Amino acid sequence: MPYDNQFASKSAHADFVRNPDVQAFLEACDYLTPPSEDEVQRMADHYLPPPDMKDARLPKFVLAIDGSFHETSRDDQLPSTKFGFVKVGAVLFSLEEFSSLRQGRFVDPFRVARLKEQNTALTFVLPSANIRLKGKSNVRDSFRAALDRQFMSESTRFETVNFHSSLRSTLFHLAHLRPGDMESRDPFHLKLHKCPVCGKGPLTLEDIEEQQYCENCGAEIYPTDVLRIWEEVHDYQSNITAISRLMMILEHLIPIHYMRYIEKKALFTLSEMAFFIDGPLAIFGNAAWLHRAIMIYLDKLNGKLQRKNKRPMLMIGLQKSGQVVDHVQLLNKFLPRNVLFAIDDNYRYTHIYTNRSPSGQGFGFETYYGQDFIFKTPSGRTFVFALPYPFASKEPPGKDFRKEKVRWENYPQLADAIKLIEHLESDLYKNAVVPIALAHRYTAISLQPGGRVLDLLTKKVVR
Repeated sequence: MPYDNQFASKSAHADFVRNPDVQAFLEACDYLTPPSEDEVQRMADHYLPPPDMKDARLPKFVLAIDGSFHETSRDDQLPSTKFGFVKVGAVLFSLEEFSSLRQGRFVDPFRVARLKEQNTALTFVLPSANIRLKGKSNVRDSFRAALDRQFMSESTRFETVNFHSSLRSTLFHLAHLRPGDMESRDPFHLKLHKCPVCGKGPLTLEDIEEQQYCENCGAEIYPTDVLRIWEEVHDYQSNITAISRLMMILEHLIPIHYMRYIEKKALFTLSEMAFFIDGPLAIFGNAAWLHRAIMIYLDKLNGKLQRKNKRPMLMIGLQKSGQVVDHVQLLNKFLPRNVLFAIDDNYRYTHIYTNRSPSGQGFGFETYYGQDFIFKTPSGRTFVFALPYPFASKEPPGKDFRKEKVRWENYPQLADAIKLIEHLESDLYKNAVVPIALAHRYTAISLQPGGRVLDLLTKKVVR
């Protein structure tokens, strides 16, 4: 690491260029390369015309979720003392309103501006390196306490006086669906696999406002400990990994939070809604267990709608980057327009994740709750999107999940999803849809000026 104002030598790279070991190492590596014409043809054969759109229907409302995070130092003289910020926003609009934006060949700028009034955001501020809450002995315990407090805060509640309408209660609802030994008896209890202080467990917690304690060591424990983000929090170094992990989890929890409230207040409205999430339908890291609970919840919810002769709710994960998107960009010019492909495990490991060994239980067995599709629209844009798996479990009785998850006929909302993506295509960014573009616009913490403002705010308030 350099000193302040010490710059790197302009010729330091020469040692790498002249070193034969470096050249030998590069030649020994396998990596993704542009496919040959024969390979392209074999891959293109997997892409077929999408399903018949005659019965496809657009939803009435679209809700898009996107998040951003930032870590800032307390003071320029103490750069290793840090706070973390997370912002997750939601943009809601009706498709009727969206269709009215265009007046002839042009878009009405005043109506577009009004869309900004229909977004909301949750903001979290967390202690990072060398920051402790008053009364706490270390950063990790401070992070745990702050996270739980903000999950139950009034800002996450649909009913201000009812803490059971908070985001923390939604976490309880999902945790009690967790299959196996960690399943709890009702939505007002959840199990922790171990105490973050003494390491003993499992422990059962209640959905109450009062502080709860470990029955073994007496330490303070929190329901949000079940996410296990605290395991990635450290005292004396940047906790950007834990902060980014929290943002990712919130991007999946908040849609479920909205669904749970709408389910109670206006169930049938869900069959008229589409939820867009930025990224794949998957949860990674220590909180990956959530993906199974979400599968169970969505299956129960859609089952309830179908028993009332209503269409299943539409939920779409849209990927803007990653290995699958890179693969599509390599292949794009060879693909005809208006084609669709559900990525199966064999294709994924043969053509996309060529440097990975196939998983014995199938791709994403421990993390994914949705199936990835590649779609090239009639206009020539390509999208990598995902729909929730049409099962409550990845071990459906009498079925091979790895085969069933890629059958188009198992996704009754597939034609609706394709029609909606076509309807919401945007020229603003490459291969973008309007809801995700808007959600990111109103949520992203830019380095300049957004990040700078947070830096100044932190320094002013702490001083």
